[in-house]
Amino acid sequence: MPFQRALGFLAASLPLAAITLSDVDGRAHALPSAPEATATVILFVTHDCPISNRYAPEIRRICAEYAPRGTRCIMAYVDPTLSDAQIREHRSAYGSGEPAVHDKDHLLAKLAGASVTPEAAVFDETGHLAYRGRIDNLYEALGTPRRKATQYDLRNALTELLSGQPVSRPRTQAVGCFIPSLDLIQPGDSP
Repeated sequence: MPFQRALGFLAASLPLAAITLSDVDGRAHALPSAPEATATVILFVTHDCPISNRYAPEIRRICAEYAPRGTRCIMAYVDPTLSDAQIREHRSAYGSGEPAVHDKDHLLAKLAGASVTPEAAVFDETGHLAYRGRIDNLYEALGTPRRKATQYDLRNALTELLSGQPVSRPRTQAVGCFIPSLDLIQPGDSP
């Protein structure tokens, strides 16, 4: 069994609460458990996806709005060729104050089933994946944005989860830049 497949199998069998990651600033984050969090939102992003970058203001608004209600957000950068310094620079350029982890082995992406950036995964306090998918429907398809979103999937999922209700649409299809398979990335590739 190739190493990456073995890693994916191992990751899928681990409870999410048992995972601790360090962010690019050296702080540890236990996923999903945090004493102050009822929900943990992992937002899969990368520095060179225009759709992901366009969502930066909306991501900031959602994280700020839901933080007082028991939600924490973590940005998961999926490009394995980035350095921590490049991630910090990108985060600063797009005004994100949320913790950023470098998911260079795609451990979080595999656990959540994420395939594009931007894509959101919401875990409840027990580690159950309550929602995965798009932030909203601003993009109808690649290259086809609407003037304004009309469905707010991530906000709806968080509102329902934090109200103690089941998430009515636990899966939606995100539109964005594909997360490349680690097998396709050659040593020495750079951003």
